[in-house]
Amino acid sequence: MKSLTYLIIIVLLFIRTSEMTAEDIQDESLVDSVASQVSHTTHRTYFPLLFDPGLTMRTGAENVITLQTAIASAEDRLIGTRWFRELNGVNKIGGISGRLAKYAIIDLPVDYFSIVLAHEYFGHGARYRELDMDDIHYGFDWPPPYGKGGGEAANYKSVLISTHEILSIWEGGIEVQPLINREIGMRWMATNEMNYREASQYFWSFQILYSYIQDTNEDLADGTNNNDPRAYTRIINAHAGYTDVNNLKMSVKDLKSKMMLNAANPFVIYSMYSIIKTYLWDGNSTNAVPALRFGNVSYLPALRAELTPFGIQYHLDNYLRFKNMVALVDISYGDRTFFDSWGGVGVDIRNIYRTPNLSFDLNTNIWKQPELQFGLNPTESKGGGIGGAFSVRSYYDFRNSKIPLAAVMEFGYKTTGFLEGYKLDSSPILIIGLALGN
Repeated sequence: MKSLTYLIIIVLLFIRTSEMTAEDIQDESLVDSVASQVSHTTHRTYFPLLFDPGLTMRTGAENVITLQTAIASAEDRLIGTRWFRELNGVNKIGGISGRLAKYAIIDLPVDYFSIVLAHEYFGHGARYRELDMDDIHYGFDWPPPYGKGGGEAANYKSVLISTHEILSIWEGGIEVQPLINREIGMRWMATNEMNYREASQYFWSFQILYSYIQDTNEDLADGTNNNDPRAYTRIINAHAGYTDVNNLKMSVKDLKSKMMLNAANPFVIYSMYSIIKTYLWDGNSTNAVPALRFGNVSYLPALRAELTPFGIQYHLDNYLRFKNMVALVDISYGDRTFFDSWGGVGVDIRNIYRTPNLSFDLNTNIWKQPELQFGLNPTESKGGGIGGAFSVRSYYDFRNSKIPLAAVMEFGYKTTGFLEGYKLDSSPILIIGLALGN
């Protein structure tokens, strides 16, 4: 435990000493007007390294963001984003070419691999660990441009599990990617500032999820090219009694069509702008985050779709910034292909209460869902109907520390039911860790 604490402190210190703004590495006159006009708020954000029993998706998503930020910040600290004045066409082409080479050779492999790692280890792996299937094999290709960038997580231990538990494993890799993007989106809303490396991680998290599904072979009669979406489609249909691949309740084509909703997300456009315009063209690191304004409230909506053991669930994510708080109001509605009338509402409020050295976040969810099945021979059904989850996270800042270090603790409880990033069965919520404040 002591060695883990030392590792956490080292990584957080690495982030702190590596952070650098565009003004630190460039002549002030070269900073893009958009980046120079970023309005920093009083919102406090943190880069945490967290631990919870089972290493669940939620803690994994935040840890992946923190580790990627540490590496990305160090790269920009050592290499920079501009190396000479770009006052004419030749110099501009040279600067863009250098940044493009840096992104392709150094940045992209880190950002892309962070998502694949999350997909396999904190996605599929979290579901395996939840079911006590500890004989897990992980494999990773070299990330682009050095390899295909794929990965795998497999378990060779024979355990009797239900169809719903099998489905949670197959969709677990895809499940973790929206968790990463929602966390990054909350950070952007809090600071009104988007770093191009955060944007890169966000974009590849979206792109891998989107293309993984859209590029899936639609012919389920073809036994080749099996992947998560194909297996998910076959199993959820079979569970509903549709075993004829030519007469399915929901085909792979239907799945692809419905999951296209994930493209209706302004953060995807913003992330592309940050990579292409802010970084590649201008050579800057950050830009402001446009949002709708209603008085003192900033607002951004985003649509998305996720896979669940019951079918596809549609979400309207409402990002809000007001006073010293940032909130995400998630309204979800279940697709009626397999079940009627299911969905839920979630509210995540950051910095809901703050003293000089202590702050609290509140996370609450309520849903109406079908029953979940556990085990096999016999299968046990649990949950169903109304369920929910509630947790409070606290950050205690060590005010006398030379670096803005904080202790993190989250506690709460979740009833039986599917909630993105959580265990399926009822369970207490307990997370501890250390974090670096902004």
